[in-house]
Amino acid sequence: MRVFMIAAALAAGGAPVSSSFDAGMAVPPPPAVEARHLQAASSAPSGGERAVVDKIVHLQGRRLALCLVRSGSAGMAVLSIPEDSAVPSLPEIPAAEFLGLVTEASGCRPDGKVRKVSSRRGTIAVSTGLDCAAPGS
Repeated sequence: MRVFMIAAALAAGGAPVSSSFDAGMAVPPPPAVEARHLQAASSAPSGGERAVVDKIVHLQGRRLALCLVRSGSAGMAVLSIPEDSAVPSLPEIPAAEFLGLVTEASGCRPDGKVRKVSSRRGTIAVSTGLDCAAPGS
């Protein structure tokens, strides 16, 4: 009864009233959400090769997650803390040490600047681009 009184007051005042509100109908629930794992590697439409590799590496006595993403001759490397880590931030890693780790793990040449992702907890990720156009990479 209260709903109809509010709807009548709004309609009398010239405010637009939803027909579902006016009829006292409930709002429909949101559509179902479905989660699926994506395939790690697939062929790119242009004929290039795409790959995603997740590795656990040890650096300065810590277990860290290194994700290497490659599409054709370009890619990206991201070093972060693993999900199960008790320490919420990365140790202080010199750029040269990170770039050496990326070169060794990927076989590609680092390309571009080393970028840090910081939060209130400290540095949570470090990344750089990859150039895999060199022979043998």
